[in-house]
Amino acid sequence: MSVNLLSVGLASLGLASIALPALARPEIASGDQLLNANVLGCLARADQFIAGLGITSEQGSIDRTGYFEDGSFRILCYEAGEESLAVVFASHQQSLEVASNFIRMALGELQQEQSVSQQSDPQPRQ
Repeated sequence: MSVNLLSVGLASLGLASIALPALARPEIASGDQLLNANVLGCLARADQFIAGLGITSEQGSIDRTGYFEDGSFRILCYEAGEESLAVVFASHQQSLEVASNFIRMALGELQQEQSVSQQSDPQPRQ
């Protein structure tokens, strides 16, 4: 009888170790911002933002996706008349606050026509 209980206990423990990671869901935040640029300008700003982060990313025809160890984000650019609409989604493994703060930072950077790193570039462009 104790062997059966031990077997059932070990089986339950094994099942719980497989099922618990599936229960851990990332925290997801989103936001959007109209930009004074067309879709290509929005994508260029997204590329510039991602380059400044120095992370792994992927490029789609209307989106850019970046990856961190503990989360990821996607920037989508849609046509909105003469402007574009940037929609940003961010996920973090544990913190909605981290994802939300990233959204605010990303939208602020995308809204700028030229990034701070380019403005302070001391070398002239040729």
